[in-house]
Amino acid sequence: MLRRKNYWLLFAILLLALTSLSPSMELDTSERTRPQKLPLDQSERPDSGETGNVQSLRIRVSLSSEELRELERISRNYTLSSGIEVVLSNVDSEESAEALKQDLTTGDSPDIVMTDGRNISDLATRGYLLPVDVYQSVPGSAPLTLLIPQMQWNGYDWGVPLDIDPYVLVYSPARLAELGLSEAPKSLEQWSGLLKHLQEKQDQEQYILAMDTRNPYGYSAVLESMGASLTSENAAMLEWTQNARSSFYLTSRYDKEIWNMLQEGKVAVAALPLSEFQKHGNSSLAVEVPLPGGSSKGYEAMYSRFFALPAESSNPEAAVKWLAYITSSSAQLEWLVNTGRLPALDELYRSGLPEMDRLPFDSGVLLTDEAITGERPVGGWSELSTAVAMLLTGKLDAAGYREALAAPSK
Repeated sequence: MLRRKNYWLLFAILLLALTSLSPSMELDTSERTRPQKLPLDQSERPDSGETGNVQSLRIRVSLSSEELRELERISRNYTLSSGIEVVLSNVDSEESAEALKQDLTTGDSPDIVMTDGRNISDLATRGYLLPVDVYQSVPGSAPLTLLIPQMQWNGYDWGVPLDIDPYVLVYSPARLAELGLSEAPKSLEQWSGLLKHLQEKQDQEQYILAMDTRNPYGYSAVLESMGASLTSENAAMLEWTQNARSSFYLTSRYDKEIWNMLQEGKVAVAALPLSEFQKHGNSSLAVEVPLPGGSSKGYEAMYSRFFALPAESSNPEAAVKWLAYITSSSAQLEWLVNTGRLPALDELYRSGLPEMDRLPFDSGVLLTDEAITGERPVGGWSELSTAVAMLLTGKLDAAGYREALAAPSK
């Protein structure tokens, strides 16, 4: 009997404890669906999602094996100082912007992604990204002025640049002299004269220009040498492109044969990334950075790699701290020394570093003190890239290209 009374006493205590709980504590059994991707309302700070100490960051990059090793080394140093493990996943550099968008909507998004700086604005306006400066003002030097339009939209910074890779005009001075030029063409008239000279020779194995169609930067470098840009609708320059494209040597990936063709005179000029010239060029070849047609627009023919925060990043505040570390002036100087990739910070170009003196052109062409507004293509960078490839390969004529520039993205 005594044991039964003890049971009833324990039951009464338990009942009293349960009734003292707040009646508002109810189990939410409603089904939740993923919200549609829309641009963030900047009047309210996005929730960081961090409820405790962050153990690791997942970062999606697109790097060569050498670059990946260097980023892993720098990230290990960050882990030692912060205690946060950094997990890098490397994807093919040929992967399209559309594949990146698909990854950002799978529900298992990384904390940081790497992409072409020209994609940042499109990703931000479509709601795929978080604004970096909402979580923390990234310390350190300002980026190159010409990169700022790529990272800003709606008054916020949506990306942090890692490095740059200018597209340059490469040629053999000896071979180009045989065609009547002492340096790369610097106007539409000089390009037209070079084309006429080649057409008169009727040499089927001699090309005026080598480019790849992976992106528009090579064609952009050619247009800048003429005083134009990708978004200009200069009828004469588009007409020249139509007339010259049968004399273009086009590739869809890196082609090492171009270097032999330049030295043998089979290609007059090649529009290539500086990083490729640094790896494969030699003293018999010369490099020129075509000066921009308008200094207020900056040098357009320049590939830049940016880091950005996906909209579904689980740890954006911790991610921004890693970004501040990895893109600091000291880390970018290490990146330059160990990978050869040019930094994105303005101060490193103004400080007189010996590494900059070894460039095959004056690094001052990458600097400007003017605010750059830059024209954004109506349909977005991905659509512009497609239009350029179609123009170069004959799938679009000049009129079709102008229509593609004016068409809004779908």
